[in-house]
Amino acid sequence: MQGKIVASAAAYASSSTSPAAVSLFSIHSSHQSPTTKILHLIRHAEGTHNLNEEESKLPLHFDAKLTERGVAQCNQLAKRTKDLDVEAIIVSPLTRTLETSILSFPHLYKSNNDDARGDDGSDSSGSSKKTVVPFVAYEEWRETVNFLCDCRSSLTQLKQLYPNVCFNNLAQHQDNDPLWAHYESIYGDHNAHRSKRESDDPISLYNRSHAAWKALLNRPEKKLALVGHSAFFMHNFTPLFEEMNGVVRYEDSIVQELMSSTFDNCELKSVKIDFHQGS
Repeated sequence: MQGKIVASAAAYASSSTSPAAVSLFSIHSSHQSPTTKILHLIRHAEGTHNLNEEESKLPLHFDAKLTERGVAQCNQLAKRTKDLDVEAIIVSPLTRTLETSILSFPHLYKSNNDDARGDDGSDSSGSSKKTVVPFVAYEEWRETVNFLCDCRSSLTQLKQLYPNVCFNNLAQHQDNDPLWAHYESIYGDHNAHRSKRESDDPISLYNRSHAAWKALLNRPEKKLALVGHSAFFMHNFTPLFEEMNGVVRYEDSIVQELMSSTFDNCELKSVKIDFHQGS
């Protein structure tokens, strides 16, 4: 069974055949190169699945939404984000992260006819999808695929609910969640297997993490915000598996201390990122 997991996970991450390790620097570091970017990382606000770990595995929390407290957390964060200089919002395609991104950056999600951009970040006066900066979903940045709360809604539903978010980076020919389907084909549905799935698959995490960082580093913007998830962040910043060592490299003690602590709901951490020298 493990061989089947490894083979399928490696095939999924074909975009990461040339691994791109990422270097992290303190936000106040003097490091600067043509490929350096500012990155503001945010964990989603409190979701319904965060209230009870066992209940998070039930159908009730499929693609978990934010709680009332989670919405309030976003409203508080929005008071800070209005002062951030951000050129694009990168977001996991799960409901709790999409809601967090929109509620935490309302001044950027709201259509602005004088300064509106399309999905690719260019001027888009003729487009019906307008936000001040692009809001772009990446499958690579979603939560580790373990329980029903980590299964995403269909692409059709997401486009209807969040018409101003760009979903072009998701597999357009697969309406339902291909990552959940992959692990379901191995373990069975949530009734047959209620333990971890992708979090026990370091090869998938390795491939997906490389693809996720490469997506950020290859974007044209220099100042990004990323709304993601605690477990996927943890596997990158404080890895449990030997395979994950070196995906993220700390270049100073300040950023290492910052990123080595877990993310609270709706917590914001700011760093500089760059391609690792020699990668």
